[in-house]
Amino acid sequence: MKVAHIATNTIINCLRFVLALVFAFSGFVKAVDPMGTVYKMADYAEAFGLSVHLGLLFGGAVLLILLEYVMGVCLFFGLYRRFYLSAMIAFLLVMTPLTLYLAIYNPVSDCGCFGDAVRLTNWQTFGKNVVLMLMAIVALVGRKRVWRMVSERSQWLIFVYAVVSILLFIPYNLRHLPVVDFRPYHIGANIVEGMTVPDDAPQEEYETLFVLEKDGVRRTFSFDNYPDSTWTFVSRENRMISSGYVPPMTDFHLADLDGEDFTWQVLEQSGYTFFVVAPDLERTDEGMLDVVNDLYDYAKVNGYHFYMLTSSSDKAIDEWTEHTGAAYPYLQGDDILLKTMIRANPGLILLKDATIVGKWSASDMPRDDQLIMPVEHNEALQISSRFMMWRKAKVALWMFLPLILLVLIDGDIKQKDREQ
Repeated sequence: MKVAHIATNTIINCLRFVLALVFAFSGFVKAVDPMGTVYKMADYAEAFGLSVHLGLLFGGAVLLILLEYVMGVCLFFGLYRRFYLSAMIAFLLVMTPLTLYLAIYNPVSDCGCFGDAVRLTNWQTFGKNVVLMLMAIVALVGRKRVWRMVSERSQWLIFVYAVVSILLFIPYNLRHLPVVDFRPYHIGANIVEGMTVPDDAPQEEYETLFVLEKDGVRRTFSFDNYPDSTWTFVSRENRMISSGYVPPMTDFHLADLDGEDFTWQVLEQSGYTFFVVAPDLERTDEGMLDVVNDLYDYAKVNGYHFYMLTSSSDKAIDEWTEHTGAAYPYLQGDDILLKTMIRANPGLILLKDATIVGKWSASDMPRDDQLIMPVEHNEALQISSRFMMWRKAKVALWMFLPLILLVLIDGDIKQKDREQ
């Protein structure tokens, strides 16, 4: 009986930790890239024929992030077990039928449940939700076996810190770009390599099918089971059986204002290239006008290439040029491409020989007093791997270290209570 009791407790708590980590991870990666979550929700709205204001979508994204992350953290520490397990089941009761619909009709290709960190097909997402639902039901039935990591008098501190930390983490990533960039256009990525299919990459494979008819009945055959000559040929089709390798940057295409393809002319340029990316010039902060002009002057003085990338209309470009007196060249790209390249409007991307060596949001773009030395000697334009690791480490310490300390302090208090 004792062995069975231990085994049951172990199973219940394993289920609890898996559920907690999945939900906390899902909320966390959405918070890393909140605008990506907003864009995905906009895809959902468009797929269902809904017109939703961007502000409402952003509010919905924040609510979704908060819900998933707090449910995951609280269940991980064993807080409010019945409430959060019930909330997870209610959440999955909504999401599972939705993902089944997505799997059947495929209105969007990716559910976005883990942002760009983990890409799942719609059928994989549906299967994941079914498994999580079963796990949550079992854990709810055995909730009394879920052991607590903090006492009841301290559990509200875990809850409050989880809420506050994730609500501060969202604007941090909006202001300074995602602390972890899961998209193809991350720092260190070479765009030419990202567009290239390796020689040894898996190729697409197709199967030829034949539609034949006999005695008014039509059937489909392959080469392996092709019938005798009594069947009459109707048609032939090729069906893909293996998709093969797809480069991560198939969407990178730029054109000048005359519509001429400018992609390879940009990528084949040697040295440094500055991309100021402003997908929507109509929504670009006018306070950035001088910053962009200073960057252009800096690039021109030092012999660097400079382009304004936008998906705005020719009319919007003309109005921007007239308003700002811009002398820099424009290149037009797809709206989704530019928003994938950088989550800012405007944002700055620095390339060297087609490799992305730096990305800055509008608030972090180098200002005039920082644009003195050439790029090689300019700290404001150098982003080292050590800097990126330190930034991630700071976020990890900020998000998780206080939770660990709260558990340790609570355990120390309980030990002193027992001694007294």
